[in-house]
Amino acid sequence: MQPQASSRVFAVVVAYQPDTGVLRALLDVLLAQTEGVLVVDNTPADDRRVETLCAALPHDALRLIRLGQNLGIAHALNVGIDAALAEEATHVLLSDQDSLPAPDMVAELLRAQDALMHAGRRVGVVGPTYTDRHTGITFPFQAEVPGKFFYGHRRPDATHPTIEALTLITSGTLIPASVLREVGPMREDFFIDHVDIEWSHRARAAGYALFGVGAAVMFHSMGDHMLRSWRLGWRNESAYSPVRVYYRIRNFVALCRMPGIRRRWKLRSAAYWVYFVYTQTVFGQQRLAALRMAARGLRDGLRGRMGPWQG
Repeated sequence: MQPQASSRVFAVVVAYQPDTGVLRALLDVLLAQTEGVLVVDNTPADDRRVETLCAALPHDALRLIRLGQNLGIAHALNVGIDAALAEEATHVLLSDQDSLPAPDMVAELLRAQDALMHAGRRVGVVGPTYTDRHTGITFPFQAEVPGKFFYGHRRPDATHPTIEALTLITSGTLIPASVLREVGPMREDFFIDHVDIEWSHRARAAGYALFGVGAAVMFHSMGDHMLRSWRLGWRNESAYSPVRVYYRIRNFVALCRMPGIRRRWKLRSAAYWVYFVYTQTVFGQQRLAALRMAARGLRDGLRGRMGPWQG
């Protein structure tokens, strides 16, 4: 099945002090696959690297929106989504600055969405299979697995080319405009981290299904790419700065306080986040600072103190 010819896909890319070579490669790929690309720049006003890069790209379909300061990924996504909808986009593709989609990723996502809708599914989001560009690990999707009380992980294959997922990461997700209007914007008080998870749960609560697509491929950077990663048993773990540890713990606690998210998802995820704090505080480069920020994140999450970190 071919994707609908009437589809108007606009990509929203959030930038913050990017590696311009990596961002240039992303923009080239997206411009070849979409009606237009909206770059929302969270970089402080005195850093003009993104402006310089966009000015050097001779493409009428590229538009830069400079915010002049870091207002958080959720706010930047909302600004870009609003701009895409104003351009009468039928779908919005969200992307981080350090992702690299395959040349046919958007077409494969549209094709999978059309096939699922033709089969009677109420599709809210489709997302690609992604590989960490630093470790080479291809990640499975969080999914409900028969016989398991908690969620498990599944990978697409020839028998199951799409996987119904519990959550999808932001980068690479393709969302119909009608779904964005119904489910609503990203939660800006999360600032960064778990913005995609919260929105995924909200979309599922509204009756939509999320799907990971095996034929759609994307490379993506997990963790803070300037920091190292390490291997523990069968897992590769990415390092995070202490501030990112704060956001990840605080926002997970905020998720656990939300009544619309299943308790068994919260319990299963809590086990991972205890493990996450262990790895960052035992094997990380800033162990004591990470421990302090994890404790601060737990406290602020329990108190409902959200928004940007006030260091």
